[in-house]
Amino acid sequence: MKRFACCAFAALAVVSVAWGASGPDVSAGRGPFVPNGDLNGGSSSGFWGDRSSARYGDELGCLSRRHYSFTISLLNRSKHVVTLIEANGPNPRPGVVARVAVQFRHAPPPTTGDAPVVLLRHWSAAPPRPLTVRPGKSAIVQTNFLMRHCSKLRGGRKVRIPGTFRLSYRESGHARRQHITQQSAGFTVVAGPILRSCSRVPGSVSITTANVGCAAARVAAPACHRMHHGTWGSCTVAGRRWDCDLHSSWVQQCFFPDRTSRWYRVRWVKRPG
Repeated sequence: MKRFACCAFAALAVVSVAWGASGPDVSAGRGPFVPNGDLNGGSSSGFWGDRSSARYGDELGCLSRRHYSFTISLLNRSKHVVTLIEANGPNPRPGVVARVAVQFRHAPPPTTGDAPVVLLRHWSAAPPRPLTVRPGKSAIVQTNFLMRHCSKLRGGRKVRIPGTFRLSYRESGHARRQHITQQSAGFTVVAGPILRSCSRVPGSVSITTANVGCAAARVAAPACHRMHHGTWGSCTVAGRRWDCDLHSSWVQQCFFPDRTSRWYRVRWVKRPG
């Protein structure tokens, strides 16, 4: 199970990318680029309300200032050198989930053995730099999103980001555009867990909850303080089981085993145990 990571990010300048671009359109069937099916998604966690569905694709819980990125790989199937200039896509609700920036880089050579290929790099708001792609070679296109104003998604509202892109490129001295679709790159943003800051219990520095009331967390925290296996364990409080683990020497997180988006996190004065 992926562990919770703090979502407090420093504010970054948002680089807006227009959907329109200069140059004649080229259909996906006739353009030089074709998706090869490779997709690397960013970090996700049930603690944030994320889940996957074979029918609907990934659903991501909205948390203000959360960063999300993914990459797709595009093969230059033409016989010409092509220079990628820009890539953009639909931005249905930029006030909630903004397509901040896209970057290009060359695809790495295939690895030998079982070593994994990591295509995703750190989230960045930097604008793209033109990338020259030779015939038969592939380009990695990384798209970076920023979530904010997540309260607008309460009441079952969603934002669907389709896996469609418009590429701007130069080929044989001509500026052109190409539409690309990779369905697996689409995702949906839904309301994330409701975070609360609660009053402390004896021996604690702070308590934060997600989709759990402060009263329940303040009762459970002392009861679940000591963990049977040193860094993890479970306890039952008021008929409800909690699974707990340590994320550092003093930070303990406990959650419902069947609903990981319901949890509380306590920073203790000293290490539990």
